Amino acid sequence: MTNIQHRQARLRQLCASLKKADADLIDIIQFGSSVYAPDLARDIDLLVTTRSREKEDLYGDTFANLDLGVDVIVRTPGQPMGKDIAASIRLMGNLLCGEGQTFQEAEEYMAVPTFDRARKILETADTNLATAQQKKDPILKDEFYKISYDRLFDAARYAVMAFLNTDNARRGQLRHLLPPPFDQEFRQMINTLHIQYSYDGNYPQNDPDGAFMKWRQEVEQFIQKLEQHQPPTP
Repeated sequence: MTNIQHRQARLRQLCASLKKADADLIDIIQFGSSVYAPDLARDIDLLVTTRSREKEDLYGDTFANLDLGVDVIVRTPGQPMGKDIAASIRLMGNLLCGEGQTFQEAEEYMAVPTFDRARKILETADTNLATAQQKKDPILKDEFYKISYDRLFDAARYAVMAFLNTDNARRGQLRHLLPPPFDQEFRQMINTLHIQYSYDGNYPQNDPDGAFMKWRQEVEQFIQKLEQHQPPTP
């Protein structure tokens, strides 16, 4: 069993124990990079739907001993979700526990992902780059460069969600639905823009602007190519 398989098995074991500890538990859904790129993920995002939040601390304590840090969002049925989180849950969520009622709620709250929105996110990356260029303080400059690279990744991720927002979309199988070469292109963007450049801060210090423009062009082309293709039939 690989480390990833062991982690997922452990997650499901913990979710089963939580189901016994919280009779009001409805769903536990895993989302984010630990779903669509588990070998690259640096943390695990979980959304918990329960009828009572009295045991909210129980969830954080239960997942504390996993090999990756865990961010837990606890909500009650009918409680609004952020539009982007709802889209990520609906299109990229992996049900760990429950019957999936939360997926239906997420569909009601989600912003419909569009390729136009992905391009707007590219513009926010440009804004953060301009801010980085203007900053004199090296710490602030570094932070805004990292944000600008992560916004490039966000644009690519949002385009993928737009690609998946069809009747053929299947929950929890993001990368598997991307046909070659899109799957590998997106993986490279996760690894470089999101992990190395933004999360770790290991972007090219000698030419951060040049690296940004190179990746901006690649992301823009990625969005265009996804828009021109229909999702494969499962």
